[in-house]
Amino acid sequence: MVFVPLSYYGNYYMAYDQHKTLQSIWAVLLTAMGLLLCFKTPYAISQGNGTGFLNFARYFIGAFLILGGARKFYSLYLAGSKERSSED
Repeated sequence: MVFVPLSYYGNYYMAYDQHKTLQSIWAVLLTAMGLLLCFKTPYAISQGNGTGFLNFARYFIGAFLILGGARKFYSLYLAGSKERSSED
């Protein structure tokens, strides 16, 4: 479960944030698809007669999926904690 702090009369209460959960699931899916694409590319290359550009494109897309998932994780969890600590 993901919680975000809400201030109420100076006390901090935690409320469930469904949007952050959905974004976390999206980040996991991006990263998993990128890893799967990178691991399955050698098998696809050996089965077909793909050109060099297609082989490059598979790894390129896989790398961008992994990078996008990692960036989303960073923005959801690490960047938010840095902003909150600088406000204190």
